[in-house]
Amino acid sequence: MTTLRRAMPDDAATLAALNAHVQGWHAAHYPDVFYPSPDTDGLLAYFADRLADPDCTVFLAGEPPHGYAICQLQSREASVFSPAVRRLMIDHIAVAPEARRQGHGRALLQAARGLARELEVDEILLDTWEANRAAQAFFRAAGFSPRRMLFRATP
Repeated sequence: MTTLRRAMPDDAATLAALNAHVQGWHAAHYPDVFYPSPDTDGLLAYFADRLADPDCTVFLAGEPPHGYAICQLQSREASVFSPAVRRLMIDHIAVAPEARRQGHGRALLQAARGLARELEVDEILLDTWEANRAAQAFFRAAGFSPRRMLFRATP
């Protein structure tokens, strides 16, 4: 059974450390978009800001933590094009490579689903990069399905 808890303000350094492999993967696959090693102070400030945001909930899995999920409440008013919506966006979800296939990712998604029910949102969204086939398979197995696609071109 995976230990799960909500991150606290003093967990910014833990999140930054857990993010290193994610950042490295992204930089290796998309070097034009991601820095291989972000500024340490900037990274800590980023996670501290997320932890201080009242619409953001961060979960840590494992003890010591082996994974995390950043969940952001998003609300959009009704418009001429669409009805109002409340959603939970999973901005980050990551498990350290050495701790995968031990239930941490599944526990993080279950925590996000529980939070979504608590917040009475209409949907849960997350995104992943096209090259991240392992994440896509994991999300599909957890009941997520593609909603839209983002295309890119250079000038």
